[in-house]
Amino acid sequence: MTVKKGIEILDWWIYHKQKVMTQLKNDWHYESFDEGTCVSKMLYEAERMDIENLQLIRKQLVPNCNHPKEDLDLDPDTKMPYCMACNWDL
Repeated sequence: MTVKKGIEILDWWIYHKQKVMTQLKNDWHYESFDEGTCVSKMLYEAERMDIENLQLIRKQLVPNCNHPKEDLDLDPDTKMPYCMACNWDL
Protein backbone atom coordinates (compact mmCIF):
# COMPACT_ATOMS: atom_id res chain seq x y z
CA MET A 1 0.00 0.00 0.00
CA THR A 2 1.34 3.41 -0.88
CA VAL A 3 1.13 6.35 1.49
CA LYS A 4 -1.30 8.03 -0.88
CA LYS A 5 -3.64 5.02 -0.70
CA GLY A 6 -3.34 4.99 3.10
CA ILE A 7 -4.35 8.65 3.25
CA GLU A 8 -7.36 7.94 1.02
CA ILE A 9 -8.42 5.18 3.43
CA LEU A 10 -7.99 7.54 6.40
CA ASP A 11 -10.07 10.20 4.63
CA TRP A 12 -12.85 7.66 4.01
CA TRP A 13 -12.70 6.47 7.64
CA ILE A 14 -12.84 10.03 9.02
CA TYR A 15 -15.77 10.87 6.73
CA HIS A 16 -17.64 7.72 7.78
CA LYS A 17 -17.14 8.40 11.50
CA GLN A 18 -18.30 12.02 11.13
CA LYS A 19 -21.38 10.82 9.26
CA VAL A 20 -22.16 8.32 12.04
CA MET A 21 -21.80 11.03 14.69
CA THR A 22 -24.24 13.28 12.84
CA GLN A 23 -26.67 10.40 12.39
CA LEU A 24 -26.53 9.51 16.10
CA LYS A 25 -27.17 13.11 17.07
CA ASN A 26 -30.16 13.33 14.71
CA ASP A 27 -31.59 9.93 15.68
CA TRP A 28 -31.40 10.77 19.38
CA HIS A 29 -33.04 14.16 18.73
CA TYR A 30 -30.57 16.12 20.84
CA GLU A 31 -29.84 19.77 20.27
CA SER A 32 -26.71 19.27 22.38
CA PHE A 33 -25.25 16.20 24.00
CA ASP A 34 -25.66 17.81 27.43
CA GLU A 35 -29.21 16.44 27.27
CA GLY A 36 -27.98 12.91 26.56
CA THR A 37 -27.59 9.89 28.76
CA CYS A 38 -24.25 8.64 30.03
CA VAL A 39 -24.11 5.96 27.32
CA SER A 40 -24.82 8.38 24.47
CA LYS A 41 -22.25 10.84 25.80
CA MET A 42 -19.68 8.05 26.11
CA LEU A 43 -20.34 6.86 22.53
CA TYR A 44 -20.18 10.40 21.18
CA GLU A 45 -16.91 11.16 23.02
CA ALA A 46 -15.36 7.89 21.83
CA GLU A 47 -16.23 8.72 18.21
CA ARG A 48 -14.98 12.29 18.58
CA MET A 49 -11.67 11.05 20.01
CA ASP A 50 -11.31 8.49 17.21
CA ILE A 51 -11.79 11.23 14.61
CA GLU A 52 -9.20 13.47 16.30
CA ASN A 53 -6.68 10.60 16.38
CA LEU A 54 -7.28 9.71 12.73
CA GLN A 55 -6.81 13.36 11.75
CA LEU A 56 -3.51 13.46 13.68
CA ILE A 57 -2.31 10.32 11.89
CA ARG A 58 -3.31 11.84 8.54
CA LYS A 59 -1.43 15.03 9.37
CA GLN A 60 1.75 13.00 10.00
CA LEU A 61 1.41 11.12 6.71
CA VAL A 62 0.80 14.09 4.42
CA PRO A 63 4.21 15.49 3.46
CA ASN A 64 5.03 19.15 3.98
CA CYS A 65 6.97 19.42 0.73
CA ASN A 66 6.73 21.79 -2.22
CA HIS A 67 8.08 19.06 -4.55
CA PRO A 68 10.90 21.12 -6.10
CA LYS A 69 11.52 20.42 -9.75
CA GLU A 70 15.07 19.20 -9.11
CA ASP A 71 13.70 16.49 -6.77
CA LEU A 72 11.20 15.04 -9.27
CA ASP A 73 11.96 11.68 -10.85
CA LEU A 74 10.20 8.79 -12.56
CA ASP A 75 9.76 5.40 -10.93
CA PRO A 76 11.58 2.93 -13.20
CA ASP A 77 8.94 0.21 -12.74
CA THR A 78 5.70 2.17 -13.09
CA LYS A 79 6.99 5.25 -14.94
CA MET A 80 5.01 7.38 -12.45
CA PRO A 81 6.49 10.69 -11.30
CA TYR A 82 7.41 11.04 -7.63
CA CYS A 83 9.27 13.44 -5.37
CA MET A 84 12.66 12.18 -4.19
CA ALA A 85 12.58 14.60 -1.22
CA CYS A 86 9.41 13.20 0.39
CA ASN A 87 8.80 10.03 -1.66
CA TRP A 88 5.30 11.24 -2.58
CA ASP A 89 3.69 9.87 -5.75
CA LEU A 90 2.63 12.77 -7.96
